[in-house]
Amino acid sequence: MTVDIDELQAFCEFGPDRVYLLLGIARAKENPETDERDRRTIREVVTDSEDLPETVAQLAHATSRSDATYRLYLTVNARDALAATFDLRRRMDDWLEMRLHGNEGVAAKFTQVDSEYKSVLQSDACADDSYFIFDLDDATRAEADRLESALAAVTTVRLVRETPNGYHLVTEPFDYTAFETDVAYELKTDGLLFCSYVGDSD
Repeated sequence: MTVDIDELQAFCEFGPDRVYLLLGIARAKENPETDERDRRTIREVVTDSEDLPETVAQLAHATSRSDATYRLYLTVNARDALAATFDLRRRMDDWLEMRLHGNEGVAAKFTQVDSEYKSVLQSDACADDSYFIFDLDDATRAEADRLESALAAVTTVRLVRETPNGYHLVTEPFDYTAFETDVAYELKTDGLLFCSYVGDSD
């Protein structure tokens, strides 16, 4: 299962303050023999479509030093980098106030600003789109096709992506409260789109 760079580049819509996060995630159930310290989540900010191939390669290199099996994900919704910057500044002001009031432990946060910024970017408050992911687990292609047809009748299906256990269907937002289908799914309103296992690339 490979990273379809062309597909991702066609899907992503970048702008002056619109970025995406690529994440390398090592799931515990896929790495039962690996210590938690060797399964840290790695986030990389992508600011331009042309940077996608290089960023995928950077993640592959970063995770190659671990024995863990990593999955590559993309934030399905672009992130608002300007909103994240203001949010981070507010947090840093809070840290400074805490330090001035005697909290010495908070000083360590100032050495992790890059990691904190990426965490803020991933927060729901910094989502710049509102795409849905319909996550099908243990599903067949026929079930995915059936769900896609049902969704296409009420909204625009932007992307269908196979996952290790099923499928991700990405749609434009719509009122899903009246949506009915016989296909079991989990709805994610600001989810992560599965791309590949890290290291598998075209």
